[in-house]
Amino acid sequence: MYIWTDELSVGVETIDSQHRELFRAFNALLRDSGSPSPEEVPWMLGFLEDYVVNHFGMEELYMRRLSYPGYLGHKNEHMAFINRFYDLRDEIDGQGSTPETADRMGHFLGDWLVHHIGEVDKELGAFMKGKEFRR
Repeated sequence: MYIWTDELSVGVETIDSQHRELFRAFNALLRDSGSPSPEEVPWMLGFLEDYVVNHFGMEELYMRRLSYPGYLGHKNEHMAFINRFYDLRDEIDGQGSTPETADRMGHFLGDWLVHHIGEVDKELGAFMKGKEFRR
C-alpha cells in the first residue's frame, strides 16, 4: 500500500488534490499483496490514461506559463512514464491481464508515484510557490 502523507504535498492545491485522488484510486485496487487483481487492471488502465492526459497536461501548462527552468526534464519524466505505461498496456491488451502483469503494473505505478511526486513534483511546487502561484 502506498500512503499519501503531507510530506508528498507539493504545496499547490490543484496538483495535491489530483495526487491524492490518484493515491486513493490506486490504493483501492491494491490487495494485501500490494498489487491489483488481474480483473481490476483494465479499470486501472482506463483511469490512468485519463489521469495522465489531464494531470500531466495541467502540470506542463503551469510549467510553460511560469517559464519553469526544469520544464524539459519534468516533461521527459512524464514521457518516460507514458512510454512505460503503454508498453504494459500493449502487453496486457495482447496477452490479457495476469497476476504477473498486475503485479508489475502495481509496483511500477507505486514506485514511480513516490519518486516523481516526492522529488520532481516537489521541485515544481517549490518553484510555483516562489512565484506566488495560486490555484
